[in-house]
Amino acid sequence: MNLRRSIPPRYLLRLLSAVAAVILVLAATAGLAGASAGVPSTTPAADNVLVNQDNSVITAHNSPSLAENPAKPDDLVVVDRVDRPDYNATIHISSDDGKTWQDSTIVLPAGSMSKLFAPTAVFDSHGILYVLFVTLSGPGNSPDSVWIERSTDGGISFDQPSHITGANAFQTSLAVDRKTGRLFAVWLQSNATATHCNLCFAQTGLPIVLSYSDDQGRSWSQPAQVSDTGRAMVGAPAVAVDSHGNPDVLYYDYGSDSVDWNDLPGTYGGKFTLVLARSTDRGATFSPGVVVDADIVPPGRFLVYLPDSPGFAIGSDGRLVATWADARYGEADILARTSTDGGAQWSSPVKVNRDPSGDGVNKSRPAVSVASGGRIDILYYDDIFDHRGTTADVFLSSSTNGGASFTTLKRVSSESSALSVGPQGTPYDNNADFGTRIALLSQAHQAIAVWTDTRSGSPDTGRQDIYAGVVGFPASGLSSLQKLVAVLGILLGLIGVGLFMMSRRRSPEAATTAPPPTIDTPPPLPPLVPSPGQV
Repeated sequence: MNLRRSIPPRYLLRLLSAVAAVILVLAATAGLAGASAGVPSTTPAADNVLVNQDNSVITAHNSPSLAENPAKPDDLVVVDRVDRPDYNATIHISSDDGKTWQDSTIVLPAGSMSKLFAPTAVFDSHGILYVLFVTLSGPGNSPDSVWIERSTDGGISFDQPSHITGANAFQTSLAVDRKTGRLFAVWLQSNATATHCNLCFAQTGLPIVLSYSDDQGRSWSQPAQVSDTGRAMVGAPAVAVDSHGNPDVLYYDYGSDSVDWNDLPGTYGGKFTLVLARSTDRGATFSPGVVVDADIVPPGRFLVYLPDSPGFAIGSDGRLVATWADARYGEADILARTSTDGGAQWSSPVKVNRDPSGDGVNKSRPAVSVASGGRIDILYYDDIFDHRGTTADVFLSSSTNGGASFTTLKRVSSESSALSVGPQGTPYDNNADFGTRIALLSQAHQAIAVWTDTRSGSPDTGRQDIYAGVVGFPASGLSSLQKLVAVLGILLGLIGVGLFMMSRRRSPEAATTAPPPTIDTPPPLPPLVPSPGQV
């Protein structure tokens, strides 16, 4: 059959143009598939890998910290807190970008009989690994010192630790300025009187402080106060370094929450405030805090010694991103705000999770990281597959428009974790203690997630493990489906152009049978004479 004789080219062109337009719309729609509300796909976007290799049936690993070696990007390190059978801190290393892991050993200070606790890891630009940790001692496992140690071989071996500060330092955090190598350590400074209390603080006005080191952690500056003097109950500091080498510290102001501060029964009916403290002299002093959000409804009870940390990151373009769990809409959602002027002003809060408000599904412990191209990734626990709140999965939400919306949602954990498995947390919550944080590292075309997982544990054993998963992102920003649909649309468009060109030609048969013109043709006009200056 001759297609050109059956369908006039102009009609075929219109048909193909319409089909191409529909296909291109489908390509765009495919990119927004993750933005739909409701229950997300149960298919995990990453293979899950066991990080800790001890295989103990009663060990509880949680609160992981993840670091990448910029000198050898395939080298990763995870450190974590151990709560059972005794307090400890462990380290795990990978030389293949998180595909396989092996255990290493953190060195105790010489002659110390203390227990390690609450480690954090960072790499500097030369590939030197630093691990910050607290030592616990006494019958109450009270913090007696904060230490840091160095490794020049990616965590295989360590130098002897260097002492940073003395007793009663809680809620530690660590960051490094990769341009200069300056290290920043942050903690909540308590005292013996305040901590003479079971699972609580007996005093208010305990400050968050920061100290820095310019000699690879061997000596440290006098601590500078970070938190505002007028804020009585503060905690959970998270530190990040901007492009000028200045540390920014995000922390909670717990308002008048004496219920959690003093570990009392009941529920706090007030709100928390998220505050940003900035330094413009590389950590020597801090200006008064800027309020990031003052309407945070606490999602539940917490231990004042071990509060959940907010997520905080600074992108290569200077964008600040803060994220936290918030129950202002009825259940605990993950919210985020961004700032493009160094933290002076912040965007309106954006809900990161995609399910509708009021569905009773809780989220918790968000971690945030910003890829080199500006993609913002937020990792968090989500009870979406079990509305009773007895299990949780790990999800990754991403934004490619600077945090204005989070349109990509991917399940990371391949199995759910039972929230009842692990050491006891606050006595006023039925769930186990899953630690204070999970960890995330965003790269150009992938994100590496690390979290506390109980798939191999039970309420009897209390086993918690650290798992990792690598979530890939297409290099062009388009999924495979988008690419296929876009190619089909382009091909149809090219076919349409070809048909259009053919329809413009006159066939020989039409030329021989065309009737002569019936309109008189006027005589040609005389040639134009150029004006001066035109030749």
